[in-house]
Amino acid sequence: MIDISVIIVNYNVKEYIISCIESIYKNAPPKNSFEIIVVDNNSIDNSVKSIRINFPDILIIENEQNYGFSNGVNQAAKKAIGNFLFILNPDTLFVEDSLSKLISFTKKKDSIGAVGPSIVTKSGRTQQSFWRKPTLLNTILSIYHFDYLNYKKNYKYHDLKIMNVDSVSGGALLISSKIFKSLNGFNTNLFWMEDIDLCYRAQKIGYINYFFPETKIVHFQGKSAEKNLVYATSNQLISKIKFFKIHNSIIEVYILKAAMLVLSIVKIVLLSFLSPFKSKNRKKIAGYALVIHSIIFDFNN
Repeated sequence: MIDISVIIVNYNVKEYIISCIESIYKNAPPKNSFEIIVVDNNSIDNSVKSIRINFPDILIIENEQNYGFSNGVNQAAKKAIGNFLFILNPDTLFVEDSLSKLISFTKKKDSIGAVGPSIVTKSGRTQQSFWRKPTLLNTILSIYHFDYLNYKKNYKYHDLKIMNVDSVSGGALLISSKIFKSLNGFNTNLFWMEDIDLCYRAQKIGYINYFFPETKIVHFQGKSAEKNLVYATSNQLISKIKFFKIHNSIIEVYILKAAMLVLSIVKIVLLSFLSPFKSKNRKKIAGYALVIHSIIFDFNN
């Protein structure tokens, strides 16, 4: 019986996803108790070929273009046969049997929604992977890099313990297949914040989300995003607007749009003066230009 379907969405990170899958098999429960589904968003680095050679039993869904993370997870969820879905970034590593620990915890709790393990860097530093519901104030402080004033944005994690939280990271997220499907999966209109949106929607109908630091997963952070920096830059901001449009008042949406418009203009000016010839900065400038275009001309955002 398949308990867990591990879902990994891949985009040009062959060097990470192979190690990721190897670490799952090395540390996971018996092979017949879980399955791995990889959704490849039209990678050009021979990811699919490498996965097929090294792991011939894995189900691979090949997309003809990059449909994004949310769409990829939803595609896999429709094929999954596990009672639980474990959504996992490809730039991660298992260091212990996290699947068994997460399932064991989940089965002891009632009305459980999403559960996230502790996510750490290669050096062991804990990454912020669980958050309070975004407010207008903490969102604006965050995008303007004033997180040191953001006392209510995040839960404190200096004393790690199991706790109820508003949301957990989609980089390593366990949820029952039944709940995921009842929520219609990830919102595919969001190219960022889809994990926070999913957790918040689960919370609104009575489920409780948990941060579970009794197990940890190593995360190399943002490796897929680095491959597409233009859209990673723009989608981070545009998705915040879309999230507020779904869950907040229209006045807050307009204030956030104004704040993002000013931010994008300032960022373009600064990057143009500082290092306009660096490839990374040119991509960021293009990303901020997309944000401006979206706010001014695309009224659906």
